[in-house]
Amino acid sequence: MAISKESVLGLLKKWFNFSGRATRKDYWMTVLWQFVCAVALILHIVIISAIFKDWLVCLLSVPFVVALLSLIVAAYANLFRRFHDLGLSGFWTCYLTPCGLFFMYGAYVMDADKTATIGIDRIKKVGSPWLSWILAYVFWPMASLFGMLLVLLSPGQKEDNVYGPNPYV
Repeated sequence: MAISKESVLGLLKKWFNFSGRATRKDYWMTVLWQFVCAVALILHIVIISAIFKDWLVCLLSVPFVVALLSLIVAAYANLFRRFHDLGLSGFWTCYLTPCGLFFMYGAYVMDADKTATIGIDRIKKVGSPWLSWILAYVFWPMASLFGMLLVLLSPGQKEDNVYGPNPYV
């Protein structure tokens, strides 16, 4: 697999774009570049902290910390686009975290996403309301990590969907 300048620049242009779709290849290539950038930024911070005094470390590390925080935003944008490729809402990035049930309940209360309404209604219908919520909180972290892995390895939709045209053409 050859990596060209155009492909890298194309990925960089989409780093902070929350709309559109990302194929599996685009997603994992972006994750690779984000990982390399994060390691480089962390190494800079470590080197700065080894060389300079305490107050100067804080001052010199600020740009690198801001860059690391921007990488987190870029990672979420990439994840949103990957979910869009599967035909899922970007809200699923919040739901499939270990504490995603709290996000889902918040979206349910605010009536922000129909997926949250469906999920919470299913939890309520299990039988005993206390038992259903206890089981949901106990098993959600494990199930969400497994679900996230499945989603990130799944092939995308080969046709246009509501989130954008087919990127596989």
